[in-house]
Amino acid sequence: MAIDLKKFVLRFIDEASGHLHTVKEGAFLLSSGESTDAQIGEMFRAAHTVKGGARMLKLQSIADVTHQLEEILSELRDKKLAPDQNLGTLILQACDYLSDQLTQLSATDGNNQLPPADVALCERLARASRGEMGHPAQEITSPPMEKQVTALNLDAVDNGLKQASSVRVKLEKLDDLINILGEVVATHDRLEQQVQSLSNLGPRLAHMDAGQLRQQIMQFSRKLKEDFQVQHLQMFELYDVATTIRMLPVSMLFEPVSTQVRELATSLNKQVDCRILGGEIEIDRQLIDRLSEPLTHLLRNAIDHGIGEVTERLELGKSARGTITLTTQQDGRGILLRVEDDGRGLDYPGIRAKAVARGLVDEAVADRLSEMECNELIFHPGFSTSKIVTELSGRGVGLDIVRKTIVSDLQGTLQVHSRAGVGTTFIIRLPISLAMMRILQFEQQNHLFGLAAQYVVEVVKYSRDEIRDIAGRPAIILHNEFIPVISAAELLRIHDRPGSQTQPALANSLLLIIIQNQFGKMAMLVDNLLDERNMMIKPLPKHMQQQSLVSGMVLSPDNQLVSILQVPVLMEMAQKRGQSRATATKPEVRPNAWHVLIVDDSMNTREIEKNVLEAHGYQVTLAEDGFSGLQKARLTQFDAVLTDVEMPVMDGFSLTKALRAEENYQHIPIIIVTSRAKEEDRRRGIQVGADAYIAKGDFEQDSLIETLKMLLC
Repeated sequence: MAIDLKKFVLRFIDEASGHLHTVKEGAFLLSSGESTDAQIGEMFRAAHTVKGGARMLKLQSIADVTHQLEEILSELRDKKLAPDQNLGTLILQACDYLSDQLTQLSATDGNNQLPPADVALCERLARASRGEMGHPAQEITSPPMEKQVTALNLDAVDNGLKQASSVRVKLEKLDDLINILGEVVATHDRLEQQVQSLSNLGPRLAHMDAGQLRQQIMQFSRKLKEDFQVQHLQMFELYDVATTIRMLPVSMLFEPVSTQVRELATSLNKQVDCRILGGEIEIDRQLIDRLSEPLTHLLRNAIDHGIGEVTERLELGKSARGTITLTTQQDGRGILLRVEDDGRGLDYPGIRAKAVARGLVDEAVADRLSEMECNELIFHPGFSTSKIVTELSGRGVGLDIVRKTIVSDLQGTLQVHSRAGVGTTFIIRLPISLAMMRILQFEQQNHLFGLAAQYVVEVVKYSRDEIRDIAGRPAIILHNEFIPVISAAELLRIHDRPGSQTQPALANSLLLIIIQNQFGKMAMLVDNLLDERNMMIKPLPKHMQQQSLVSGMVLSPDNQLVSILQVPVLMEMAQKRGQSRATATKPEVRPNAWHVLIVDDSMNTREIEKNVLEAHGYQVTLAEDGFSGLQKARLTQFDAVLTDVEMPVMDGFSLTKALRAEENYQHIPIIIVTSRAKEEDRRRGIQVGADAYIAKGDFEQDSLIETLKMLLC
């Protein structure tokens, strides 16, 4: 009787994918010269296992290529071949071919319809195992398969990353689910027995005295509470197990791109490897589906704008092959994704010039844009620094989609870090699941709202007397930061409902929720806090999904609908409201105005101090730490410097001392504005050369302006 090999082929696909991942990781280490004997041994065993399984299942093309791959790894293991970059690249090409074969098998549900093995690839592998690699350039630049490569090839990545309508689930996950379901059913039976016992109690009530009745009620209440608590725990456990069934390894998102990345790079006369770290970490299937498009745009951007051509990289002392690294790791209650390239870094002069050309910023202030502000500009719709329009770039479509998907759709955050000549990193933080999130609920004038807990820093109470008016806006000082305050009612334009009144006893006590994103913090004034718990998010109806402020709904314990607010949108609304006020009150800066450098690691503090000075006609430049401030001071002659003390890299005392060592800053006013109010701190500030020392707890904008005027005149 013939054996149906189809079900074994499907199992082989999963196992072989894991083994190929091991070989790929080792190949990256070979290319970078970081391989170890243990790593090569693992690669050999993985290739040997794939070959054996392929031969048993009559998958001849896979068996032929893995046999040649095994020969190379055997020679490496026995020290007959020396590991180098060219050999690592060839092994990666073989892994890409094998991955394509597995994809074809999966698409046909395990039916063996694979074409014969690639003869040219097998021949190159055989020559490599004999130490006959040939000229390095020839081996590196020749593509692994003969096919036309165009810039549009990466569009196939988006389709390839989209998962089918069904997924394979590990048997142990189903076993866990069935076991918990059995426990839930048993608890439900016990609850039914409790209800039956209560029904049977009715006819006997007439024959009981008060003591007996109290005893029966207490006994029933105790048993009911115990069974309810057990069921409560079981339901949460059931949800956890059910959620893991939807979790898939992030390698399903990343691995299909590695081949496409190298093919697209080849079409642009570049050499790029795609390295995957943390591919075994599992995330929600919905996230995998939604991340495919932004990942595609980030990779296009890295290849076209980031990685330079071979000659350019060699002139800079870099390796000929560029590397894009995709890293996944657990980050508290969420997932951290990093897309990193070792290319040119962002072209900040080009970004500033393009921003002026498109009318996004005035030419007079373009040179004073910080790197963080330039990072924000690249996400503007239609923004591109490409000099020509091609199939791949120049249209300014891409990064704005990345921002919208990550921040608005997936409730995540997106940050950019770049260094000229070193490379660019995009850091994405996401919740593990979109279906269940931890929500902080609050009430504002009888309306119920919720915030994703990942955006909430803390909740504080302040008296009205502690709210300061800074640059025409209310603000508090919290943990050495100026934080603007805005009422939720004002921000959301909520009008009082009938009967909604503030209690007189609490009229002077303000409840503030401190929220933040990567651009800063805000204190939102609310009436009451209600609850914080993990809640199931319900999507909005289709006709409401176009609005951006509300991301979904949850049900409160008393079955009221609670709107989940998008914190990034709230922050943007508050910022625009603050900018409109500042524009209305800010006088025009004169061409010969005093130029002041503000140095503080808190974005909120920098912006508030900037608004204060600009409101009085000063020209302002910002720096996020002492080292950055020192660099800017050496490039531009400022008339005065305002600095914090506690900052990364270089603190305010060190900055003041370094500035006084500069000949052109020996007599320039330096004011320290900090929360450190101890007398020894004041003395130290004066000793290192500060002209004034203002504690943030005593901060008054009029006092700052008077001090600055006195020192400048």
